[in-house]
Amino acid sequence: MLFDTEPLAGFTEPYALLCAVLQDGTREWRWELDPDLGPEAMAWQPHPGAHSIGAVILHIVGVEIYWLERFALDLPTDPAERQLLMSDAIDQDAWVWPAPPREPLSWYFEIHDRIRSRTLENIKRWPPADEKRSRGEDAFTYRWVLGHVIQHESYHGGQAVLLSRQWELSKRAGT
Repeated sequence: MLFDTEPLAGFTEPYALLCAVLQDGTREWRWELDPDLGPEAMAWQPHPGAHSIGAVILHIVGVEIYWLERFALDLPTDPAERQLLMSDAIDQDAWVWPAPPREPLSWYFEIHDRIRSRTLENIKRWPPADEKRSRGEDAFTYRWVLGHVIQHESYHGGQAVLLSRQWELSKRAGT
């Protein structure tokens, strides 16, 4: 069996390959989740204020928007979108994870798919990959920005998968 990540058509390199990696990584962690996860599972937290599958997915989407639209292209913030994604309520560094909307997994995936479609179109407008963009004293290449979002999503996608396993175990244990 051959496994390959073929660069996406319509993109310049290295974006063609990096976008293909982003898409493949998303497909991988999503495949691990039960498509029938309902609202209770999406909002379940193993401890009050801890991660939940829903909040983690909203965070993945919010970070994608921040780095690939706001930071990379100076696109304006949409206050309604920030509210939907709980961007001002989630503080992963302080371990603040509010309960997310009680919606099924499909609702979260629809939001992610909508933003991902926008992301991929926006990346086609990006400057060369080695061009730098600054924030404070730090400078980032566009190549690093996309790589960072790939890494970030992979990390949190794995958390969502682990939380789904914990949810199943808690149901079996009756807790």
